[in-house]
Amino acid sequence: MNTTINNVSSILLAIPYQLNIYLGSFLWIAGNIGCIGNMIVFRSRTYFQRAYAIYLFFEAISSFFYFDFLLLTRVLQRGFQISITTHYDILCKLRQFDSVWNHVVSLTLFTFATTDRILSLQYSDAFRKWTNRVELAYKLSLASVIFWLLFFGHRLFLYRTTNGKCIPRPGFYAIFDNYIEACVTAMCTPIVMIILGIILLRSIRGLITQKIVPINDNLSSMTVRRSIVQQIDSQLTVMLILQMTVALTTRIPYATFLIYSNITQNRTKSAYQIALENILSETVNLMSYTFFTSSFYISYITNNGFRRNLKNFFEKHRPKCVCI
Repeated sequence: MNTTINNVSSILLAIPYQLNIYLGSFLWIAGNIGCIGNMIVFRSRTYFQRAYAIYLFFEAISSFFYFDFLLLTRVLQRGFQISITTHYDILCKLRQFDSVWNHVVSLTLFTFATTDRILSLQYSDAFRKWTNRVELAYKLSLASVIFWLLFFGHRLFLYRTTNGKCIPRPGFYAIFDNYIEACVTAMCTPIVMIILGIILLRSIRGLITQKIVPINDNLSSMTVRRSIVQQIDSQLTVMLILQMTVALTTRIPYATFLIYSNITQNRTKSAYQIALENILSETVNLMSYTFFTSSFYISYITNNGFRRNLKNFFEKHRPKCVCI
């Protein structure tokens, strides 16, 4: 009986480490490939003259650092048990800051890119004049970086390494910081995605269903226009559904668990319950990375132009055979 309990306990205790090693490593590799792919496509001549591509390019850079600092240190520490941030205050502060800063910067840039597309679909000149403003895109990208730096900069001063753990200053600040993280970095992602998705889809539907009156021999051109818009609608619909699904299924559990942890942190728990909560904690934390990991693959699957630009890049840089 005791042997069985010990065996089960050993398995439960080992699962969090294995999750970080295998699932964490997979997300790290997939995320890096995705970020590099996004940077290649959105830096291309076709895309980089558009404001929304500038937002998405800088989002890819932000996500790249998100994976290669935050996720990588997580895999090394919680998977391979290599202490990095728990021994040095500076790394502790930087990691805790980066865990929220890079996330919200990436989400903000994605929001700007989607907003630019929404404005481009409006019929009012008052709205359309704000679309595809390249200079504004650079300014807003820089502004988002600075704003969130000021908003979450307190983590650079109020986190510290104590007894081998990187923790916030105890007391009110620790509770405040946890709830801010749950609300801003976890709940905001699905909420923003749903709102932007609804607005964008309604804008596209409005463009399609608007009555187009043919004048003279323009019927064929109007039909082509309708066909193109319908194709755009179809691609964006699939893309948004997939992104909203990823956001809802990963960020909401993450936020819920953070709130649950704050509520129950002072309760007495059995060793078995703690082991189960550790497994759940590692799972929801790792899965929270999939929103930014999946953006490249969703774009690749749903967007013909994205695939074409990526293919052109590799064909252009393919080593040429020198025949003798």
